[in-house]
Amino acid sequence: MRRLLLAGRLVVYLPLRLALRLGGAAADRDLRRQLQPRLDLALPTSYTQAQLVGVLAHRPFRSILYSRLRGSGLAGNLAAKALAVLYRGEPALFINCEDIGPGLMLMHGFATIITARKIGTDCQVSQQVTIGYDDRGSSPVLGDRVRVGANAVVIGPITVGDDAVVGAGAVVVRDVPAGAVVGGVPARVLVGAKDRFRATNLAPTVRSR
Repeated sequence: MRRLLLAGRLVVYLPLRLALRLGGAAADRDLRRQLQPRLDLALPTSYTQAQLVGVLAHRPFRSILYSRLRGSGLAGNLAAKALAVLYRGEPALFINCEDIGPGLMLMHGFATIITARKIGTDCQVSQQVTIGYDDRGSSPVLGDRVRVGANAVVIGPITVGDDAVVGAGAVVVRDVPAGAVVGGVPARVLVGAKDRFRATNLAPTVRSR
């Protein structure tokens, strides 16, 4: 029975499986990052059909895929529009970024707005996050392996450095050094804080101002 159900779901999700190919290597890394969100562990080199179906059923993942397709040309844009009708993405998730690195992971994506100049490789964004413009007239750049916690606000023409972590509920309005953990309102570097999923072994050394 389980095999029949899986076979049926594979047929139902066939258009999404084909769309993954249009998304290229970046979409493939998105899928693998969804399966393995921990940055200190290697990405899976393979996955089962059941795992593939599980990821394709995840609405935030679909939203990421559609965002990539819209930026891949006319065919991708048309495919994204058609697929979004048949397979809904996360309705309370908005992504506006023309330069998204591979491996973007949104665990929930609920009530989240992402407007950025650039998002690096293997970034992770939690739910109820706002990333976007402020009255300075521009939006943030997120480096590689940046993690943004739930309810955080990251706004303005700032840069969040590689391997930085934005704590839950933080309001970030100025640059975040690479490898730093920030929290609070307004956000400041938390001296001595450790990120247990750090992709590097660097400890934050920048003191708060």
